[in-house]
Amino acid sequence: MVRRLLRLLVVLLCAAALLQAMRPAVFSARTGAKDVVTGAYAPAAPIREQLEYIGAELARQVPSGDRVQIVDDNIEWRLRLTQLATMHGIPVVLAGADLEVRLEFDQAAPHGVRVTTRKPATG
Repeated sequence: MVRRLLRLLVVLLCAAALLQAMRPAVFSARTGAKDVVTGAYAPAAPIREQLEYIGAELARQVPSGDRVQIVDDNIEWRLRLTQLATMHGIPVVLAGADLEVRLEFDQAAPHGVRVTTRKPATG
């Protein structure tokens, strides 16, 4: 009788531990499903499209092997540009660049942003 109760207690403790361990996964799945159904991720779409466009423009405008310098006053966009350039195999330098890369936010431009490159001023 005692062995039987002990086995039942072990089974119940294991079940409780398993359920406790599953709580974060269940919460994440429930929250994710709700966000997909309600469209909570829709505001992220424009920034994702901007980033994809900027990455494609960097790959198109910067010749292979050229080093670039990111010239942007906004530190957040400077970091994003650096990451996108690195992801496309473009070396980013602080000095001695072959090209300067800038972003111009313009609603008339594709995705509201224009990528411009130019030779750096010497001097």
